[in-house]
Amino acid sequence: MKNPIVTAQGLGRGRDAELAPEGPEHAWAVLGWIGIVFLAVGGLDFALTWYPTAFGNREWEFGTVTQSFNGLPILVLGIGLVSAAGGATRARWWGLVATAAAVGVLLCVMIGFLLWVRTVPLALATVPVELGPGVRKAVWKTSIQALAYAAVSSYLMVRSWGAFRAPRPGR
Repeated sequence: MKNPIVTAQGLGRGRDAELAPEGPEHAWAVLGWIGIVFLAVGGLDFALTWYPTAFGNREWEFGTVTQSFNGLPILVLGIGLVSAAGGATRARWWGLVATAAAVGVLLCVMIGFLLWVRTVPLALATVPVELGPGVRKAVWKTSIQALAYAAVSSYLMVRSWGAFRAPRPGR
């Protein structure tokens, strides 16, 4: 069988042309669905770092917040993909999902950071000398992550809300 010719309208002739995607809206929908998978996987990973709970145990609180912030890239990437799909396709439900997820991440980051800040002095004071550099690195990393994820979540929340509120073309 001959290789089909790729044109601006899609694949060439015959059966392959019928299977060609509809265009950019199809590509954005695919990215949106990949974002939904990232939201589910990242959200599950984030939630599982908190189970089983041991609130009141400062070591557990320090380690759990640090570990859960380390797992946020997949979740935040998922929000970004869903938000982009909402903005590109003007499908309001993509914007609603991304907005809700961004609000959830922002709240978790803020609450987690406040919980974590209380544990830092104890972690720095009680750590053995040979583990000190690792704990200080974790403190810096988690502090920077908290600021970065709060900023990105806020941005995505505003952008996704705009996609949710924007009228669809032709309506």
